[in-house]
Amino acid sequence: MIESLSSLLTSVGLGVGAGVNAYATFLVFGLLSRFMPGTFDGDMAKFFATTPVLIFFAVMYAIEFVADKIPAVDHVWDVIHTFVRPLAGVIVALAASSPQMPKGMVVTAAILSGGAALGSHFTKASLRAASTTTTAGIANPFLSIAEDIFVVVNAILAVFWPILFLILALIVFVPVILITRRMLRNRPLAQPTQ
Repeated sequence: MIESLSSLLTSVGLGVGAGVNAYATFLVFGLLSRFMPGTFDGDMAKFFATTPVLIFFAVMYAIEFVADKIPAVDHVWDVIHTFVRPLAGVIVALAASSPQMPKGMVVTAAILSGGAALGSHFTKASLRAASTTTTAGIANPFLSIAEDIFVVVNAILAVFWPILFLILALIVFVPVILITRRMLRNRPLAQPTQ
């Protein structure tokens, strides 16, 4: 039971990361699966550990790394990935699930992970919109770097210390959501053109 709960938290944690940057999450997951083969033992994890898949995700991460730092392009990228990131959350949860987990728990992990990915994606997109409004996009590249660091640390915590991930996620996400809501509420309305 404790192993299943730990696996569930790992899946949700990876889902949170996938909502911020799906390719970085897949890349970290694939590298962990490859270089620490006992960590994940399912067929999907072995697939993510293959060289072609790792190269694909490294290339996609490099593209996202650049796109996410360019004002306006980052917003278009986020709109496109509104559909990609929740699906990535579901996929990474299925890949991270242990073959010994009950099927109902695997389905629950996939649903929760997809929901977590969608939630963290909307949090990221809202924070970016607030940053663009309040800083004219100047802060967006710095936010992007912080997000990249967060995704890598988050994936490692979710895999090796899932309870610590849960505690830190609550500490980080609750204030971020509250600050984002306040920034969006206080942003100036567009002036009508004459």
